[in-house]
Amino acid sequence: MNGKSCSNNKVIGLISGNGAGKTSLAECFLYNSKITDRLGTIDAKNTVSDFSPLEIIKGFSISSSILNYKWKDSNINLIDCPGYMDFIGQAQAAIKIIDSALLVVDVKSGVQAPTELVIELLAKNPKPMFCILNKLDQENIDYFKVVEDIKSEYNLNLVPITTPVNSGENFSKIVDILQNQAYEYKEKNPTGNKTSVDENIKDQIESHHNELVESIVETDDVLISKYLEGEEIDDKVVSEVFKKAVIAGKVIPVFAISSGKNFGVDILMDYINSLLPSALDIPSIKAKDLNKDSEIEIKSSPDGSLLAYVFKTMADPYIGKLSIFRIFSGIIKINENYYISGPEKTYKFTNLFKLQGKSQSDINEASCGDIVAVSKIMDISNDDTISSHDQPLKIPETEYFSPTLPRAVIPRSKGDEEKISSSLSKLIQEDPTIRQELNSEVHQNIIWGIGELHLSISRDRLKEKFDVDIDILVPDVAYKETIRKDAKAEYKYKKQSGGRGQYGHVLIEIKPLGSGGGFEFKNSIFGGAIPKGYIPGVEKGIREALLKGVLAEYPVVDVSVNLYDGSYHTVDSSEMSFKIAASMAFKKGMQEASPVILEPITELEIIAPEKYMGDIIGDINTKRGKIISMTQIENKKQLIKATAPQSETFNYAIDLTSLTRGRGRFIQKFSHYEELPSNLAHKIIEERKKQKE
Repeated sequence: MNGKSCSNNKVIGLISGNGAGKTSLAECFLYNSKITDRLGTIDAKNTVSDFSPLEIIKGFSISSSILNYKWKDSNINLIDCPGYMDFIGQAQAAIKIIDSALLVVDVKSGVQAPTELVIELLAKNPKPMFCILNKLDQENIDYFKVVEDIKSEYNLNLVPITTPVNSGENFSKIVDILQNQAYEYKEKNPTGNKTSVDENIKDQIESHHNELVESIVETDDVLISKYLEGEEIDDKVVSEVFKKAVIAGKVIPVFAISSGKNFGVDILMDYINSLLPSALDIPSIKAKDLNKDSEIEIKSSPDGSLLAYVFKTMADPYIGKLSIFRIFSGIIKINENYYISGPEKTYKFTNLFKLQGKSQSDINEASCGDIVAVSKIMDISNDDTISSHDQPLKIPETEYFSPTLPRAVIPRSKGDEEKISSSLSKLIQEDPTIRQELNSEVHQNIIWGIGELHLSISRDRLKEKFDVDIDILVPDVAYKETIRKDAKAEYKYKKQSGGRGQYGHVLIEIKPLGSGGGFEFKNSIFGGAIPKGYIPGVEKGIREALLKGVLAEYPVVDVSVNLYDGSYHTVDSSEMSFKIAASMAFKKGMQEASPVILEPITELEIIAPEKYMGDIIGDINTKRGKIISMTQIENKKQLIKATAPQSETFNYAIDLTSLTRGRGRFIQKFSHYEELPSNLAHKIIEERKKQKE
């Protein structure tokens, strides 16, 4: 495999919010390049990209799909990412390995919350980008106003390359501003016919052309001087400088299309070829050399060190586990051994696949700029690095958003617990934004996701892939009980039933400990009132009593118990007798020590645009929460630190999405326990009594 073929490879991500038309645009790419012989649509449920049974039923992308096409002299590897915020982890994984991004925007709806988040992610991990204004066949569109609005709102240096002549039903003509060339489109014809620019807009197009050329030459100090001096600049030089400016992220070209009608897509495909970077144009990749324990930079080259990154895994019903990776440098061949960073072992790659949606085709080798898959190596996981065994490397792992919506997993069939746990583990291998937790305090299996849709789809995928039926419910709250004052208690356990009896007699005092104090046992017996051999029985009895408090049978915490007196019987006493006596004494004493119920308090860190601050603060107040601090951060956003009861935050992912129209994010962690207000405690005590009855 030579460098020339790698120089024609491009790795591009289709990334934006839901409903913008990414999957339809991907279908246009495949159809125009003659990969498919018909234009698939979401409505007809026949797209190459959305191929899983769930995606076909739901009518939207759930998982990123890998596509490829050849257009003229370029080989394009395309990742079509889901648009819903709940599946943002797929976009995060794609951004890690793409060389450039196509940001698709519904020209009528504008930039949605998920698209905003993608813009933020791309700002942190900059990539060359095109902005594609889609659905120009809608009515009442002001194209240049939309461009200016996006430009000013998100501080993006957008430069329109193509512009529609009309919108709505009359949308059929597009002008390439850079070339001063108009194209006329007809239904079912993917290629526009060259035509002259309408006389009534010639001056306007000329003005836009001059603005565009000025935007391009401004990125080059030498060229801007020549331009300002009125020197004629060759079109080829302008094109070269334009490509450099795009690759450097100095300008973002904007294109007008309708993916539904396949208008303007051919022009876009030409500019993808001419402006976006190839696999050899990208900056060097930082990786850790595991032999030397130091960071190095690997320049993309087919002749360089092997460096590939696993960004996606999926279970194929026919060939098993597929590990999908992008090659940054070097060549991978079948039947060769390669080092995998996760298990820290070398494995033989007996197969390689090129992917086209759900289809796989066997290949013998792949090089930089290729996205390929290997099957049946069970130890490979997402975020693993593939390298040669003589130079093992590791690329830093992707930092995914933490899941914030918890739900308890309830099996619909008895005995399915083990099956559910193993199936969830496989699901998590495919989707790192799912987290599973066995909560011993409430005795529930908890699954964490990004949002309601995410968990709902995860439940459906468990059924589809592993034939596991579950319900997902709001988890139980891990309440606890404690005491608020000192008390003393005495209990004599005496039982005679013929033969040897049972006798245990204890006097204890109980005191509250500070929050987080746990449990403390003291023995201050003097003079052998209770023999030493029975003392462990006393402590065991109290520890058992701590498991169920006297109010609502929640675990008891933050108490100190001192055994200060008692008596025993030389024949009838035993460790068991003292264990029972101590347990009963503790329950009796707790009743006298002002028992209360404690609730867990969650610490929240919320980031949201300033305009939603009032609503967020008001909502936290209704949740019995407290605002700790508010800090201004970048992009007109605020960081709010607050605390709120756990019972009020189980649904906070849903609430915050509703309050901020999807523009707010948060993380949460356990903070401490506080006393539950008496009115709420009374309700819980009554509910627990009913459950017991």
